[in-house]
Amino acid sequence: MKEDFSKYSDEEAKRIAHLIFGFLQETLTKREHDQLDKWVAASDENLEMFERLTDESNLEKAMQYLASVQTEEDLQKKNEDIPFKRPRKSLRFWQYAVAASIIIAAGILIYKYRDTKNEKKNSVIATNSPDLQPGSGKATLKMANGKVILLDNAKLDTSLNEQIKIFGQKGEVVYNNEGAGKELEYHELTIPRKGKYKLLLPDGTTVWLNSESSIQFPTAFVGKERKVIVTGETFFEVAKNKEKPFIAAAGDLRVEALGTQFNINTYNNEPVRSATLVEGSVLVFSGKNENILKPGQQAQITSNDFKVVETDAIDAIAWKNDQFKFTNTPIDAIMRQIERWYDAETVWQDKVNFHFNGTIERSVPVSKLLHYIETTGQVHFRIEGKKIFVMK
Repeated sequence: MKEDFSKYSDEEAKRIAHLIFGFLQETLTKREHDQLDKWVAASDENLEMFERLTDESNLEKAMQYLASVQTEEDLQKKNEDIPFKRPRKSLRFWQYAVAASIIIAAGILIYKYRDTKNEKKNSVIATNSPDLQPGSGKATLKMANGKVILLDNAKLDTSLNEQIKIFGQKGEVVYNNEGAGKELEYHELTIPRKGKYKLLLPDGTTVWLNSESSIQFPTAFVGKERKVIVTGETFFEVAKNKEKPFIAAAGDLRVEALGTQFNINTYNNEPVRSATLVEGSVLVFSGKNENILKPGQQAQITSNDFKVVETDAIDAIAWKNDQFKFTNTPIDAIMRQIERWYDAETVWQDKVNFHFNGTIERSVPVSKLLHYIETTGQVHFRIEGKKIFVMK
């Protein structure tokens, strides 16, 4: 199979080499890391090229080639009786030289792959069954009378009553204020594994729900507050109302806002519960602890600790934008996300302990995501039915 790398200009090839060098040296800025992740995830060819360019044996061969070229130049200078003295070089110069060599080595390989036939077949995750496909818009809506309605993206748009409309293909259910003057009812939206859904509450607040999540809410917000109860992971875009604060409760964790955007992650199998602020301001309560968050801050709660840390809010809400975004994320935390989104079960055949950085769309089959992680050389996978075996 012939790979077509002619689409890269000289400047683009140099840029790719620079990003890969930074990856190897762990010196990329966050923006550069995002650029590299986007390029790697853009195609299978890019993923394979990245795997090759970060392979130690390939880099060693390129460096050996560079060393041999330099040796030939030195010998030629001596044979021509040209006075040759090795200049004194500072440590900074040597660091620059090594960095430049790696960039050139990566560049050589990129240009080489432009014009040579690809002899290595794509690495395929070992599987004895059909690939696991990603999740989609799925949910169940439980009404106050106990009636349960299945919502999924195969349904056409429909109206349940004058207050509730379902947009099946969008994965969205919308409530309006028509129920404000009627008897107050509580409904519950539940998202299964391999599902997600979007909800517009009667006050205009928008809620995104991740897999294995739920929200209980009234059909109208009366009284002095707007309160909902959630489990799992939810993202809120709260409609502004200074007279009536919005409260999202998950056990003893409460997030209070007037009009803002925030994410709550309270899965039972996660070691830390968190509330992350994207914009505006929220007040976070947990037990006797409370704190006002600023944008880019995250409250982290465990059984015996409550702390606020600086974070990249974009990472916390990547799921809402249909992405997996891992920033120094432990492999066990990654597998928990995979389990929920692909309805899979992790089987640990070996003890694997490493952290991964990368971004990939949540629309890909699980084998592509696992292959992306495998490019690190730190872990390997095998798929059997819904089980994903993790090995060194």
